[in-house]
Amino acid sequence: MNSMAKGQTGKAAGFLSRYGLYLVIAIMVVALCFVNKNFATYSNFMLILQQMAPFGVATIGMIFVLITAGIDISAGRVMFISGVVVGEILLKLPASVLESPFVFVICFGAAILVGGAFGMMNGLLITKLKIYPFMATLLMGYIARGLGLTIAGNTKYDVSILGTISNSRIFGVPVAFLIFVVLAVLMNYVLRCTTFGKHTMAIGNNKAAAAQIGIRVDRHMIIIYMMCGVFSAIGGLLSAGQISEVFTTFGENNEFQIISSAVIGGASMFGGKGSILPGAVVGVLLIQVVLNGLGMLNASVYIYNVVRGVIIFLAVAIDCIGFEGELR
Repeated sequence: MNSMAKGQTGKAAGFLSRYGLYLVIAIMVVALCFVNKNFATYSNFMLILQQMAPFGVATIGMIFVLITAGIDISAGRVMFISGVVVGEILLKLPASVLESPFVFVICFGAAILVGGAFGMMNGLLITKLKIYPFMATLLMGYIARGLGLTIAGNTKYDVSILGTISNSRIFGVPVAFLIFVVLAVLMNYVLRCTTFGKHTMAIGNNKAAAAQIGIRVDRHMIIIYMMCGVFSAIGGLLSAGQISEVFTTFGENNEFQIISSAVIGGASMFGGKGSILPGAVVGVLLIQVVLNGLGMLNASVYIYNVVRGVIIFLAVAIDCIGFEGELR
């Protein structure tokens, strides 16, 4: 009887650790549908897809980092510095270029270079100087924020031209969401079906063993952090385009929502586990549904912060419970 009871308890704990947060958010969604009749409308659902896209793109890169047992606290600030650089570029471009499609190539190209550069610095600090990922990325995050504020000052950049992409729709579906889906499908293939993805998983499970079988761990880690920087920068531009401006607090604390989305989607901060499809998509969607519901309830900004904190706590707690279960 005791063994049977323990078995049932173990199954229940396993079910809760895997699906507990989904159930909590599902209950909240159902409750919001009853509280506000406009919540479960087609237009609101499309709005949710549009709003989740920037965070979804950034979460793709974060999942690769988490799989390697790393973390990137600089993601939100990379969004900011990328937006500032693009804002400065838009101020200096001639009208003829601003009116041509080439402006998008310039903007996204610049953002990718900035994000990749900060990601590379993160990777070098972690692999060459052996600084813990949390501290290394926190340091680079402060540098990114400081540089951005030095360049921008009190300037509020008008980047409404990016809204041509971020706020456009094809057959009613947000273009930003379609960009997220395309990138998610592509990087899901990379993670699941390529040597690069297999090496990423191997490093997350055991770095020493990965090095022994010939994987160039340091180089791979640097590339991973560069990817995270690039995806954060792209997500930052999509987000800036949606609100049409970059200001001094743009991107602040976004990294915590990105990390939470990845963990809720199944990635583990202990490494060796994570997925993009359905992981990243589900994680980002669930958080955005909750935040959208709070908006429809006219909740104060302080409530938003409380809810974000609770989501982060639950995500980390469930990850820890799952990890302890695997150790047993």
